Amino acid sequence: MTGTHARWWQRVAVIGVALLAVAAWGQGALAQPAPATPEAPAETVIVQYDTGATVRAQGAGEPSLRDQGFRVLSVPAGMTRDAFIEQLRADPDVLSVEPNARVQAAAVPDDPLFQGNQLPYYNLIGARDGWDVATGRGDAVVAVLDTGTDLGHEDLASRLWENTRDADNDGIDDDGNGCIDDRYGCRFASVTTENKAGCGYTDSTPRGDVTDDHGKPGASQQSHGTLVAGIIGAAGNNNTGIAGAAWNVRIMTVKVLDCGPFGGEPQGWISDVAAGIDYARRMGADVISLSLSANVAAQNADTHQLRTAIAAAEAEGVIIVAAAGNHSTTSTQPGPGYPAAYTQFANVIAVGASDINGNWATYSNYGPALDLAAPGVGIVGTVRTNNGFTPAYGTAPVGTSFATPLVSALFALVKTRNSALTMQEYVDIVKDAATPPAAATHGGNWAGAGIVHYGRALASVPMTLSGDVLHNWQDVPAGTEVRALVNGVECGRTTAFQFGGVPRSLYELRVQATGQQTGCGAPGRSVVLTVAGQEAEPHIPWGAINADLAQRKDVTSVSPPPGQIVVQQLGGGWNNVANLDATGPLPGALTSLPLGWQTVLKWDPLKEFLRPGSGGYRHFYSGTPDYVNDLPSIARYDAYWVLGGGTNIASLNPEPSSGRAIGLQPGWNNITWTGKATEVSAALAQVAGQYTQVLQYDNATGTWRSYIPGQPRHLQAFNGLFQFNTYWIYMNSGAVLTMP
Repeated sequence: MTGTHARWWQRVAVIGVALLAVAAWGQGALAQPAPATPEAPAETVIVQYDTGATVRAQGAGEPSLRDQGFRVLSVPAGMTRDAFIEQLRADPDVLSVEPNARVQAAAVPDDPLFQGNQLPYYNLIGARDGWDVATGRGDAVVAVLDTGTDLGHEDLASRLWENTRDADNDGIDDDGNGCIDDRYGCRFASVTTENKAGCGYTDSTPRGDVTDDHGKPGASQQSHGTLVAGIIGAAGNNNTGIAGAAWNVRIMTVKVLDCGPFGGEPQGWISDVAAGIDYARRMGADVISLSLSANVAAQNADTHQLRTAIAAAEAEGVIIVAAAGNHSTTSTQPGPGYPAAYTQFANVIAVGASDINGNWATYSNYGPALDLAAPGVGIVGTVRTNNGFTPAYGTAPVGTSFATPLVSALFALVKTRNSALTMQEYVDIVKDAATPPAAATHGGNWAGAGIVHYGRALASVPMTLSGDVLHNWQDVPAGTEVRALVNGVECGRTTAFQFGGVPRSLYELRVQATGQQTGCGAPGRSVVLTVAGQEAEPHIPWGAINADLAQRKDVTSVSPPPGQIVVQQLGGGWNNVANLDATGPLPGALTSLPLGWQTVLKWDPLKEFLRPGSGGYRHFYSGTPDYVNDLPSIARYDAYWVLGGGTNIASLNPEPSSGRAIGLQPGWNNITWTGKATEVSAALAQVAGQYTQVLQYDNATGTWRSYIPGQPRHLQAFNGLFQFNTYWIYMNSGAVLTMP
C-alpha cells in the first residue's frame, strides 16, 4: 500500500480489503439485454422395446436406434415419472427404460446485465457449463466477512441467511450465541477513534447491525461487502440485474470491517476476523469468504486466537476462502497476508487473481501459500442502494477481493451437489478441475492448482450411495461384493458390512462422475448396482440439475424370473405346487406332473363354511371312480398339494399377463403368485391390514417358512413373492388381490 493508505498499515494487526483501486460506478457501461424465459417441456422417458428380430441388413452397419426398439414416451397426465417407469419395466417386451434428460446450450441466465457484462469472466471459469449441473438449492450457506451487506438490495434480499431464533430486534441475545439480535448475521467491529468519528460507531458489543456502510454516494470507494455478496450469490435467472456465481445460496453477513472512515479503505482487527470466523462456524456456515488480508509485513496478524478459530472450522469441515491480497509495483513483499498465508490448515484456500485472459494479474500477491486463482478484473457486482446510492450494480475494482468470491461460490455449489463429502474431497475436486496456470514473469506460484473451472469441477462430483443391501429382500453376508455400473462401465465397487451385532447388511459406495472417469455418472444416466454379480433394484438416476448426489438407497438383487421351462422342485412326500398347464379335467390336465403321483388336494376356503365338518380340501385320488372325488378339474394357476410324483415338475412357461386378479376369502388362501417378483409388503399393499400371516411350504425340506407383517426383516423367513411360487395367506376379511 502507498500514500495515505500506508498509515493504516502502521497499525499492527489491522486488516484491509484486498483491492487496489476502485473503478467508476457508471451505469452507462452496463448493457442490459433481457432474453425470454422458455417454458419447461413435459417429462418423457426413453424406452427400448424388444424388436424380436435381427434388423441389420447384409453389408450394413449397426441398425438405427429406432430399429433397435428405442422410443420416447411422454409421462401420462396424473402419473409421476417414476411410477410410469416402474409400469413400463413390468412389461416383458421392454428391455430398458430410463428418464429422459433435457439438454440445452450451456445455461444462460435471463439477468439483464449478464450477456454484456459478466460473460467474459464467466466464460474463463466455465461457469455456464457448471450451471448445467448446479446453480444452488438455497441450502448452502456462505458467510461473507466484510463491510456488511445491503439487506434491501433487489438482487440480495431473497438470498439472505436468517437466524430466526433472534430476529425480534428486542435488544436481547435471545439464543445466547453471544450476538444481540443477529437476524441476518453479526457485527464484530471494535470501536476506534477513526471509526467512531468517521462511521459513528459507539459500541463494540457484537450485535446484528450488519448493513453495509462502506463509503458515501459518489465516493471512489464504496459497497465492498455488498459487491462481494452479489458476486457470490446475487439471485440468478430472476430477470433482474446480475447473476451471482451461485444463483441460489444463502449469504450470512458477518461485518468485521468498518465503513472506511473519511474515504479510506475499510479496516478491522484480526481479533474481529477470528470472532467472525468463530461465529460463522457456530451458526452453520458451509463456506467462509474473506475478501480481506493483513499486510504481509504484519507478522503479529498470525495470532493464537485466529489459528484457534480456523482450526475449529477445519475440524467441522468449514472451508475458508481467503484473498491473497494485492501489492504495488514497487513492493518488495508480494507474498500473501494472513489469513491466506496459512499453509498448515487444509481448509484455508488462498486465492490469487488473473486477468481476463487467464494470465497473472500483476497486482496479485503470490507465493507458496497460493491454492487457486480466479479473474479479478471486470467483475460486476451489486452496489449499495441505501442512503441514495445509484445505480444498483457496478464494475468492481481490480483485486483479489473480487476473485475470491468466485472461488467461494464454486465451493458452495460443489457442496450443494453432494452434501456428504469431506472437506478435503471438496478441495481436491476444485483443485483437480482447475485450469493449469500460465507461468508468470516472476516465476513464482500465483495460482496454485490453477484458475477455477466450474464445469469440470461440478462434473467431477461423485454420487455417494448408502443403505441396506439385500438379495431377494433379505440381508446378504458381510463381504458380499457391490458394484456400480453406468451403461456397462464399472464406476464404483464396495462390499456389504454389518455392525453392532444386528444381522443387517449395509453398504456405502462412491460412484465416479464422468469428470472423474469417462463414461460414468452424468445427468440423464442411471446407476445400476449389482449384488454378488446379480443386478439390483431400483436403478438410480444420476441427479438432475441441483439434485444432491448424496442418497440413501436400499437396494436388492432379485432372482431372475423363470425361463421358457419352469421347474418346480418336489420332495418325497406332500408338495405344494402350481398348475401351469391349461385348465382341464383331472387327471388329464396335469400333463406336466411326473408319473407316479397318487393324490391331489386343492384348498377351498368356502368348503368348510358351506359344508361344516367336511374339511377345507377338495381331493382327487388317482385311479379311483369319479364319485370318490370332489375335484373334477383344475384351472391354470391353481395351487394344490400332490403326494408322490418322484422327479421335479417341468412345465412350459405360460407367460402370464400382468393384472391377474384373484379373490381372497376370510381365513387361509392357497395362491399361485403370477406377478413379477415383489417385496411382500409391496405385493400385498392392496390388502394391507387385512392379512396377518403369509406362509410358504418348502417342498425340499418339508418345512414351513413364515412372513408376519410388521416384524423386523431379519426375523422373517422370506421377504419376497416370486413368480409361480405358491403361498398361503391368512385373511381377516375378504378382498381382491391384483398381481403386477
